[in-house]
Amino acid sequence: MAITVKVIKPPKLTLLERLYIPEILRGMFITLKHLIRYRPITIQYPEEVKELPPRYRGLHILPADDEGKIRCIACKLCEVACPTQAISIVAMAADEYAVERSPSIYNIDFMRCVFCGFCVEACPCDALRMGMKHELSSYNRAGLVHTKEVFFDPNVKSDAPRNNANFLYSHSIGDVLDTPEDIASLESESEY
Repeated sequence: MAITVKVIKPPKLTLLERLYIPEILRGMFITLKHLIRYRPITIQYPEEVKELPPRYRGLHILPADDEGKIRCIACKLCEVACPTQAISIVAMAADEYAVERSPSIYNIDFMRCVFCGFCVEACPCDALRMGMKHELSSYNRAGLVHTKEVFFDPNVKSDAPRNNANFLYSHSIGDVLDTPEDIASLESESEY
């Protein structure tokens, strides 16, 4: 098998093209055009704050329930769902009725967090949300490990009841089922 070599000759340039003067002038004209029509797009950050989109995933928030307490039941689903293992939870027995556990320690290491939102999707009781805060700075590494006291926000309320099945039912099909008669009527309708 023989090797074939293809020779490519460069195009012939005129005298002006060889001097590059027209190309330099054309580039300077484009630069001048941009300087005349200058519209700044830079935001002067400390004085001006950019409006973030509503679905922005910022620092985490632990919303409060109706009594102003943390909704987390320490099920550790957010810890399992985290791809970088940035969340660490230590559970303790809760003294409330219908709540078995509560977190004694709930830490998020923001040096590892990639703000993917998997922890929020995994939470069965709407106890963790992504907030709108984006200012995450610290002078040392310990300042980037946030505890539940740091990102618990009692002003953010959750409308999801503790019984998550009723919450999902109310958002996808119809009313919340509170009494056994409501459940029986729904079961009788589904038999048809």
